[in-house]
Formats: sequence, C-alpha cells, structure tokens
Amino acid sequence: MDRNIIFGPPGTGKTTHLLHIVEKELKENNVPPNKIAYLAFTNQAADEALSRAISQLNYSLKDFMNFRTLHSLAYRELHLREENIMSDEDYRNLSNKLQIKLSNPNNNVKKYGAGFPDDVFMQVIDGAKIRGLTTESFFNDPKIGHLDGGLTKLKYIDKALNKYKESRNKYDMTDMIVDFNKKHYDLMPKFDVVIVDEAQDLSWLQWKMIERVISNAKRVYIAGDDDQAIYLWAGARPEFLINMEGKRTILNKSYRLPQLIHSRANKLIKRIEDRVDKEWTSRDDMGEVNIHPVEQLSKMKQGEWLLLARDKYRLNKLEEDLRMYGYYFERDDETSISDRVRRAIIAWEDLRRGKGVDLKSVRSCYVYIQTGEGVTKEFKGMRNVDPDKMYTFDVLQKDYGLRVSKDKPWFEALKNIPITKSIYIRAVLRRGENIRKQPRIKLSTIHGSKGGEADNVMLLTDLTRKADLEYWRQRDEERRVFYVGMTRARNTLNIVRSQSDREFSEVF
Repeated sequence: MDRNIIFGPPGTGKTTHLLHIVEKELKENNVPPNKIAYLAFTNQAADEALSRAISQLNYSLKDFMNFRTLHSLAYRELHLREENIMSDEDYRNLSNKLQIKLSNPNNNVKKYGAGFPDDVFMQVIDGAKIRGLTTESFFNDPKIGHLDGGLTKLKYIDKALNKYKESRNKYDMTDMIVDFNKKHYDLMPKFDVVIVDEAQDLSWLQWKMIERVISNAKRVYIAGDDDQAIYLWAGARPEFLINMEGKRTILNKSYRLPQLIHSRANKLIKRIEDRVDKEWTSRDDMGEVNIHPVEQLSKMKQGEWLLLARDKYRLNKLEEDLRMYGYYFERDDETSISDRVRRAIIAWEDLRRGKGVDLKSVRSCYVYIQTGEGVTKEFKGMRNVDPDKMYTFDVLQKDYGLRVSKDKPWFEALKNIPITKSIYIRAVLRRGENIRKQPRIKLSTIHGSKGGEADNVMLLTDLTRKADLEYWRQRDEERRVFYVGMTRARNTLNIVRSQSDREFSEVF
C-alpha cells in the first residue's frame, strides 16, 4: 500500500489539493470514480468535496458515490434505513419510561462529525464507545464531572438504552461505526484509492474504521492538520495523524492569511511541543491585527464579519447588542429575521411593484395579514389553489381575498408581525442591509466556525470558569482552539479583551 500523509495549515487549499489527487487518479491512473473513496469527518467537508468534484471534473453525482462521511459509509454498508436510527422521539420515549431526561447524541453529528449530548449520562455512555472503553472505566476518568446518582444510575441507563435499541433494531451514529468495525476485513468495501480528510478530528473508534477501509486500497491519502485538532474533549486522537508513517507533504502557501495574522497565529501554535512542525508562508499583503478593550460593533457597518467566542454564553449578549445596532446577522444557521417573516416582507414589496410571487410567498404574506380586515378568511390559507402559478397583487385582490391597499408598506400591511420584530426589521432596512441575501455578519463559537472564513474576524477572548480550569491543566488544547479562531480571518483580525477576569491572554 502506498500511504501519503498531507498536512494542510489554514487556507493552504487542502480540498483543492485533494481534488487534484482525485483528478490524477481518474485521468492518469485510470481509476474508476466508484473505486475512489473520499471520506470526511463532517457533512460540510464531504459535501464541499463532492460538489466541487462534480463541477470541476465533469462527472455526475452517482459517479462519486463514495464521497461521504464515515457515518454515511457505515450506514450504507450495514444496510440500514432511516427507521433504524435513534430519533428525538426515541429518546423522549425512553426518557419518559425511565423518568430521566436523556438527550440525542446524533443531533450534532451531521454538522460537527461528533455527537455532543447535553446530559452527562449520555456524554459518558457515548464517549466511552468513541474511546473504545467500557462505560464504567470512562466514568472513572478524572475529567468526568459529578453524576447525580453515580455509577449505579449510569449502569441502569446504559442497560435500558441498550435493551431499547436491541428490541427495536435501533442505532445511534456511534453504534453504526462500532458494528462496521465488527465486520471481517474480507467484507470491507474494496477501493483502489482512499482519501481521508480532517484526520486530526478522528476518534479512536473512527481510526479503527479507517484501518479496515484502507485494508484493500492501493493508494491512501490521509489529510489534516494537527494544529487544528480542537475536538480532543470529544475523543479526537490527533496523535494518530502526528505519528503516522508514510510519505509526508506539507502544503506551504496560505491563500487566506496575510502576513500579520499569519505571524501572530504561528507564534501561538509554536508553543505546542507535541505537533508536526510546518513551514508555510502567508499572502504578500500585510493585513491587520487590532486589539480592542471591548467589542467594536460600530466597525461592522460594512463588509463581511465573523464574530467568534469560545463558548455560547458570550454570544448571547453579543446577539442582543447586534439587534440594538440594527444589524442583520446569522447564528447557528438561523438568520436574525426568520425565513417566513423575511419571505413575507420581500413578497409584499414585490407585489406592490407589480411582480408575481409564488404560492409559498403568498402564504407567508397571508400569515401576517390580519384575517377579515386584510384578507378574507376563505383565502387565508390559500388552499386548493394552483401551486405552480405566479400571483400578482391585482390577481390576489380580485380572486383571492386580498383587501389591503397596495399603497401600504410592509410594516402597515403585515400587522401580525410582532411590533418588537417589526421595529428591529425597520432598523435593519434603514441601515441598508439587504435581507434578500445571506447576512454579511455571522456569530459562531470557534468550534462551530471550523472550515469557515471571513474578510474580518472579531475574536472574543473570554473563558468560562470550566474552560479556564482546563486551560491551566492542559494549555495546548486552548491554544489550538484560539489558533483556529485567529486563522479564520482573511484581512483583519480584531481581538477583544475579556469582560471578566478569565481570559485567553496568549493571543495578545
């Protein structure tokens, strides 16, 4: 087996490099596309590679059937169906039966590649499987906090959960990989080429799966960056990547980072001893690094911004402040103006201008127009009408019960939009924000921003009490987290001092 390890520092075009490998395997080595596996840690990475491969290499979706996440591959190879996967309803049923609140560890897997259950019992049960440990041995790990009811309650929940799954042939995401790893090597899918992306984030369990998947391959490419390994707390084992034998390639030119940001980020990451040293250069322009005592929201009147915090609690106050400023923004894939409200406003203004709108937009409008005074009750839900038709203001007024005058702006016509929301939206529009597009401002935790980038980044350095304690025990993990945050910036990095006495000061 020809094994290649590829290290891709931030912005060095790792996905582009891997797609060049795919192209070479297709054209020079004549490997059929269905014999190439491109396996990623998250849906986002797998989807990006797939869409770019289809558009750049002139193949169809079915040709690249093996561009997927590890969980997706296990799901397919185990011949599972949607009804086999533990759902929120399953966890509610089990919670009601046990009279113990249990959360679904599947919920974050598609986005982050790992499950982050809310309750500590599911954290221990799922975390043990990911690490290849028994539930009891992981419970005894010093990092595990207090569990009300202790080991006895944990075993009770674990037993009941396993019994529930077995009786209904149910799996969670981790179970799929556990069962995949039980399959004999002879039953592994046979690929000529295997590419593994985001390898620094793989857990012990996922590395064991990779061992099986690559067992029949002629050429293997393992790609990642140990400096961006920020899921150690969720079971990631970047040391597997660090110590892996094979031909090593370091992508040495960042197309994202300017000189000043590159220099400051490098200064931080070089404080970690157990890492692969990488020599890589920045763009030629200088960029900016600014230090601020508090958030500088007034700087965000123009341009693309990514606001990053170590933990969610810090984003909550920031979200309130952004609303006060009248900024339009996005957090956790949700915009500050809901899709239905935004669609209703856009549709109404289009109707006033004489444009036709689709049925979904009409229905959104009618939700926020008062029944009787604004639209007749008969047509409020726009049921049993042509779903493919485009509707104009005149047609709606003549045939579909619309009674509101065309002269009224949206905030007078759509009276069912709550007044506080209406005031905020009017402030957004006065600021000149375009609600027809995705917001130019995005809020995220650093963990949620991985893989993202923006022209301007505002990085908050506040630490929670728990994160601060962990920092003093294990500094390297926090160094990697803030390194990832710093390296999201394409042009300017704005570092904000903590508003408490707990701060990650190594970025200054």
